[in-house]
Amino acid sequence: MAADLFLLEQCRVSNIIYLRVYRWSPPAISLGYRENPEKTLDFEAMERDGIDWIRRSTGGRAVLHDEDITYSIIFPKGITGMGGSIPQTYNLISQCLQDGFRRCGIRSSSHDSAPDIVRERTAVRLPCFLAPNRDEIMVGNKKMVGSAQKRTAHAVLQHGSIPYTDAYRNLPDYLLLPAEQRNTQKRILARKCACVREIAPSCTQETVVDNLIQGFVQTLPFNPQTENWNRKEKEIISAMARSDAFAEKWKSLHKAHI
Repeated sequence: MAADLFLLEQCRVSNIIYLRVYRWSPPAISLGYRENPEKTLDFEAMERDGIDWIRRSTGGRAVLHDEDITYSIIFPKGITGMGGSIPQTYNLISQCLQDGFRRCGIRSSSHDSAPDIVRERTAVRLPCFLAPNRDEIMVGNKKMVGSAQKRTAHAVLQHGSIPYTDAYRNLPDYLLLPAEQRNTQKRILARKCACVREIAPSCTQETVVDNLIQGFVQTLPFNPQTENWNRKEKEIISAMARSDAFAEKWKSLHKAHI
């Protein structure tokens, strides 16, 4: 999360689109920017199972990152062709994701809304993965990607989580919910969402990552270039992640395990 914030700040002085595709170790729950961890998370259960947590700069609700693939795309608002509004940018990124899935042999589609999910929302508070959003990536009638976007005065950041296995469905075990609601959420997640291994069992995580990157590269009208973090950037990001200011804002009442 510190690396994404670093790139968001770089957009003040750069004219670059940054794409990152990464995985999490140890498993962690990311909270939406406005979520209260003390009222959301079961810290005892998380400590028991070795689950960390962090707050995202994007909105939405809790997401369990365990055997999932996360993407972030960050760019200055001034770059034409990346969409001048939230719906336009969501639509463009949705096209990139669909192209990446197609390369994995996964046929997906984009829907502006998910009415069946909305109806169930009245019965139980749904996790982020089932909260209705723009341009949902669907495989059949199941949701495949959970995304959230942040727009500042100078830049745009969009995060997304793509489950590789069904481990993400364990999220309710780490939320402050009555047992009945936990069970209900897990049933809905199993019925309404899909993971890569269920759809394309022969597709490895590495293959998914490579194909997703190609989906962005081939869809966006820009010349790609691969770069590793240099030493100075690593030092800045590491210092940011370990700082008291970062822990206070993004880890709140609990220390970061970095």
